[in-house]
Amino acid sequence: MRNILLDESGYLERVAKESGRSRRFFLGWFKKKKEVPKVRPGALLPEEVKKQIQEIGVGKQVQIIRIGFDGSIDDMPIIIELIDIDDEGFTGRVVNPERQMIESATKSVVYAKHGGGIISFRYDDGDIKEILLSQDELILEEERNVDSLKEILTALDVGDQVLVAYYDPMEKATLNAEGTILEKQSEKSFKISIEKINHIELEKKVTKQFDVEKDLVIDIELI
Repeated sequence: MRNILLDESGYLERVAKESGRSRRFFLGWFKKKKEVPKVRPGALLPEEVKKQIQEIGVGKQVQIIRIGFDGSIDDMPIIIELIDIDDEGFTGRVVNPERQMIESATKSVVYAKHGGGIISFRYDDGDIKEILLSQDELILEEERNVDSLKEILTALDVGDQVLVAYYDPMEKATLNAEGTILEKQSEKSFKISIEKINHIELEKKVTKQFDVEKDLVIDIELI
């Protein structure tokens, strides 16, 4: 009888072990699977976003181009000055070079897409298409072609609708001004009535004088 009991005990022990393994296998199905970051088609992978941001570093100004839920790409980048970077993401102060001019030409304060303040991003947001390091004044000065700008201006007439891209040294960023040429004083100097700033329509037009040699005009296009 003693031997039988011992055998039964061994049998029960084996059953218990098998049962434990089965239980662990069964419970494994219910363990939370590691989530894979969802990246929108055309967007950068999280590790690439992290690599680029960490290489750029705090204090630099960048342009962030994002992809919407419907796959559309932002018509204007978000311009930020990086103020904090960690292992999960980064934070920036939104730079609004157009805000002061827009607000001076409207009845109320404008809060557009890039309405100012602080904005935070996660590397795994999955909607960042491109990160561009903003060009500074010196680089733009070296790259622009003043002679070409003079030729373009010579070919334009008063009343033409134009887009003037220029660098604002106060805001340290590029603005795109759309408007009508009011005067042409010479091959290098002209005045326009601005109707839109960075695609945002103004309630009240703004008149601005440009000199392609003294002002950092980057491009002039007929629209």
